[in-house]
Amino acid sequence: MNLRVMTWNVLGSARPDRDGLARAIQSFAPDVVAIQEIRLGQANRLANRLGWRVVWTFKHFPLGPLVPWRAEGIAVISRHAMALESAWELSSGVGRSTYHRRVAQAVRVNLSHSAGHTPEQFCVVNTHLESNGANLAERVRQAQHVVGHVTERGIDVSVLVGDLNASEEPDVLAPFAGYGLLDAWTSIQPGTAGSGCTVPSAHPDKRLDYVLVGPRYRVVGVQVPDPSAAWAALSDHLPVVVDLEAL
Repeated sequence: MNLRVMTWNVLGSARPDRDGLARAIQSFAPDVVAIQEIRLGQANRLANRLGWRVVWTFKHFPLGPLVPWRAEGIAVISRHAMALESAWELSSGVGRSTYHRRVAQAVRVNLSHSAGHTPEQFCVVNTHLESNGANLAERVRQAQHVVGHVTERGIDVSVLVGDLNASEEPDVLAPFAGYGLLDAWTSIQPGTAGSGCTVPSAHPDKRLDYVLVGPRYRVVGVQVPDPSAAWAALSDHLPVVVDLEAL
């Protein structure tokens, strides 16, 4: 079985063009898309435009709980049936109204086969780690928290995706590697300096967005679109798209 996974930070606070986002997603024909920095209404309307399903998890209130429609979160959208398996907070000692609050979600996707066959269970863990460039220790702690949670809950992670804010920071990726997750980009493009960069979308020079793959899947393709004014108009990040084959 082959499938395509996409991850994209869409900078929902900038009110991106939802039709443009939908067209961009459709151009890659993914099975599953993980999204960071997206409001609930944006996620619902994007899924509706695609005719897909959505699972959204609250992250923080940029303007406080009195303006609930501005709440920001993370989401998984898919053409397949889905269910939230777990959602949890990664940050500690921060309120619900600060962007420093960080969360993760584990979403179980039922990948459809032909009629009469049991759907394949595919678990996507989606997250967005601390963005303060100077706070490496907090990113490492949050990465460890993600791994600790899925290990404690017995969650069988197929892919871990998202904005890890981990440009040239192997310490952030180490907990995921220790769990058995493979960096899709470097597995296909080993030693390619500067490649896979996603930020800023107009002239990317940082690789912040990742797809990390579990042992039941093989990476057969990975791509980041070429930067352009059109991509920059949609978000400050470029998406990452990965093709997988079940082993």
